[in-house]
Amino acid sequence: MLDILIKNGMVVDGMGRPSFKADVGIAAGRIAVVAEGVEQEAKRTIQAQGLHLAPGFIDPHTHSDLTLLVDPRAESKIRQGVTTEVIGNCGFSPAPLWGVAVEEVRAEAELLGIDTTWASTAEYLERLRHPGTAVNVVPLVGHNTVRGSVLGYDDVQPEPAKQAEMERLVAEAMEQGARGLSTGLFYPPGFYARTGEVIGLARVAARYGGVYASHIRSESDCLFEAVAEAIEIGEQAEIKVEVAHLKLAGYRNWDKVDQLIIMLEDAQARGVRLGCDQYPYHASSTWLAAMLPYWAQAGGAKAVAERLSAPDVRTQLRKDWEENRIEWEGRGGMCDWTDILVSRCDTRPEVLGKSIAEIAAAEGKDSLEAAFDLIVVSEGQADCVWFDQSEKNVQTLMRHPMVVVSSDGSSMSPHGVLGQRRPHPRSYGTFPRVLGRYVREEKVLSLEEAVKKMTSVTADRFGLTDRGVICEGAWADLVLFDAQTVVDRATFTDPHQYPAGIPYVIVNGVVVIDQGQHTGALPGQVL
Repeated sequence: MLDILIKNGMVVDGMGRPSFKADVGIAAGRIAVVAEGVEQEAKRTIQAQGLHLAPGFIDPHTHSDLTLLVDPRAESKIRQGVTTEVIGNCGFSPAPLWGVAVEEVRAEAELLGIDTTWASTAEYLERLRHPGTAVNVVPLVGHNTVRGSVLGYDDVQPEPAKQAEMERLVAEAMEQGARGLSTGLFYPPGFYARTGEVIGLARVAARYGGVYASHIRSESDCLFEAVAEAIEIGEQAEIKVEVAHLKLAGYRNWDKVDQLIIMLEDAQARGVRLGCDQYPYHASSTWLAAMLPYWAQAGGAKAVAERLSAPDVRTQLRKDWEENRIEWEGRGGMCDWTDILVSRCDTRPEVLGKSIAEIAAAEGKDSLEAAFDLIVVSEGQADCVWFDQSEKNVQTLMRHPMVVVSSDGSSMSPHGVLGQRRPHPRSYGTFPRVLGRYVREEKVLSLEEAVKKMTSVTADRFGLTDRGVICEGAWADLVLFDAQTVVDRATFTDPHQYPAGIPYVIVNGVVVIDQGQHTGALPGQVL
């Protein structure tokens, strides 16, 4: 007997082939049959007339490492049809934790009410497994966390013994379940690392069959140098490369998209195993302190806040801003202060959803001073949305076969501590936004192309066997959606809104979203 039988749906198999009408039967967590007119008995039958059935969406770039510990129901992701999240991105993973990195992760965790009881990757993953999660989880080990554990958060270079210690931590994490190495070379302490250091760590991940996922050093004025470095790391370490959240940030770079595509295609043509992911928005999100010069970001978040409390440092930074305005804009990608919207500042919730320019005007100060004040009062934890991209480029990159769909968001919830933040809407809307806006309305992609970019291509890049496809024997991670009504509803000013048009989501053969409602089931696995 089947556990679940899905009748009369239009199957989008995840491999790019034309959709077809079929029934899909599930038994023991896997797809048991795909055929028309299945007559086997089932414990439950779901009538899917008018709906499309696709593999569960795989989000290759997320930051749910801690939020899944707050709300393992993964509300904002599972309701999008996401059944698997890759965590540990941008060089930041919750483990391994030693040295200065302990305090850095602890500061973030405490804001969410989490007690950091783990040190190793194995201990963290065990914490995830109990009580479990609604989605599957694919962990990466973060270079910034490893570097912070061994070298701290200052501008130092590793001696051979320290390099060996970092490589040992990466190897240990891979042995304990990590699927690859991530870097955040745009952030401290990653931006202090030289290329050779990263190559050494990537070689370790490669020995375990891992992937190298990178938030590259620059996504704006030095984009091409940063992409070239990612390609070099892939070549030298002989590892698959995933360029995270590909974009051309900053208005001075918007006309270079064709040049970027040629560079990526040339690397792939000469054998580099290169892929990219992208979120379908023209705005990014990161810490407000990321706009500061590298020297001002040293020492970790609290050190940055303490530094900016000193009047002489502010004077020095103001002079740097006046003399090097282009460099500041390049780090932030903004044209002016109206392009930066505050999305998180736990100590000043009244500023959420307001631009730095609006906050400054209300407080009777200039925008630079207002930004400094927010960094200080939040102890370096203030986050912002940065309107730094061109919609035309978003669509151009989306069409390219090397580019898959990702959120760069977190599993969120409108309730509790997670509901007190004003996140980027991508945490709630990424995948239905592609299906609704860019498939149905703008026709940037066909439905089959979009689903392939959300499923099988990503599964292959991260070595996820029997995931991302609908075929007999594959794991039953599935999403049923109405192609005519599916839509994202989250906005930049009101992001805590679930999408519409996704009535059923199944993870490992267990129904998690049932007629639009969360069942409370936590069938996700650490993959």
